[in-house]
Amino acid sequence: MKAGVFLAGFGIVGRVGLLGQGGLPAPARPTGLSAGDFGHLAVAGYLLAGGLGAFCWRPWGVGAALGAGLALAVGLLFFFEALARGSATVVALLTALYPAVAVVLSRIFLREALTLRHPAGLALAMAAVWLLSK
Repeated sequence: MKAGVFLAGFGIVGRVGLLGQGGLPAPARPTGLSAGDFGHLAVAGYLLAGGLGAFCWRPWGVGAALGAGLALAVGLLFFFEALARGSATVVALLTALYPAVAVVLSRIFLREALTLRHPAGLALAMAAVWLLSK
């Protein structure tokens, strides 16, 4: 029962997102809520209704959540600053390379083995950045 309600909620949220894509430009919206806000409200309502069980408020969990939110905010600030200063083509390509950072960090910190595909993919990605930056 809970899974059905959960999936139905995400279906409704998906439809609200589709409505928001073809709607009015951001300054002309009739309310201050965007389609993404409705999605957050639906998930928050489900969780507050006990959808995944009782919340366990541990200090380290709250600190980790606040740290993640702060990191997201700082990352978005840098992203929009990069868009203001540089070409959107290069900025979008560089931000799409975040999996490359995960590969490098997993090698450094987790000592994961790299196959031949990993460095080849990184080299091709760097070549794409160089080609698009010209």
